[in-house]
Amino acid sequence: MAEYEPVFRTPELGPGNMREVHAHGEDLVLLNVGQTYYALSAHCPNDGTNLATEGRLEGDLLVCPNDEWTFDVRTGQRVRPPGGPALRRYTIRVEENEIQVGPPLPRAA
Repeated sequence: MAEYEPVFRTPELGPGNMREVHAHGEDLVLLNVGQTYYALSAHCPNDGTNLATEGRLEGDLLVCPNDEWTFDVRTGQRVRPPGGPALRRYTIRVEENEIQVGPPLPRAA
């Protein structure tokens, strides 16, 4: 498995947008929040909703439309309701306008 996998081009993902991508055998949601890119696991841990296709981005929060669980895209942590399972985060790098997803980041304590 490649350490970093190309998934998207920066001109195709403007601020406030998100897309479903596949990397490292996983469905991920790729987000652009304030010109910073984030990659998170795409499925709500509560009901399995695909957040990349059905979720909504509100600033730096990703909201599941079915149960209103809300996650901070910067950390993956659930903020509404507080506590509970988080979304897995992945490393990101950008080279020559190509967004690449790397290995998962350690889970927050």
